[in-house]
Amino acid sequence: MINQERRRLFASLSSAFKEEKEPESIIVRPPYHTDASLFLRLCPACSEKSCAKVCEEEIIHIREDGTPELIFNQKGCTFCDACLEACEADVLSDATKTTIDVKVEIDVLQCIAWHQVMCHSCKDPCLEDAITFLGLFRPEIDSQRCTGCGWCIPVCPAEAIKITSITER
Repeated sequence: MINQERRRLFASLSSAFKEEKEPESIIVRPPYHTDASLFLRLCPACSEKSCAKVCEEEIIHIREDGTPELIFNQKGCTFCDACLEACEADVLSDATKTTIDVKVEIDVLQCIAWHQVMCHSCKDPCLEDAITFLGLFRPEIDSQRCTGCGWCIPVCPAEAIKITSITER
């Protein structure tokens, strides 16, 4: 309860420094795929859209083109395998691939910890311990450990954690 109140306080304080942002153009696809081109070829023909229906975190949304996309505005991916098991077109077929093909970075200009404010909001939900701090401040994301799950994104009170690009893992 105290952590939520603290996050709200930091979010309200940092809102004065936020600029209007352009919509993000990066499309984040669900895990378990080996060929990203299959999303555009096979997903639009899928009538059930089961991957979105079974997602326990409700982060899979179907785009206008009929393809799935992950939206990390409230939660992240738990790699529960539900979308993998529900995918009828076999676009999601590799159970060993438990990473999301994104590069996640901290914008040091926006991050309040980088401005000497005690904040560990991003570190707490990171199950892979991919976020480390240099001393009490200056968080960094270890790209070798980060799975791209997105749990750090919605908890950041300054919206300083961004998906910067799609990667091939």
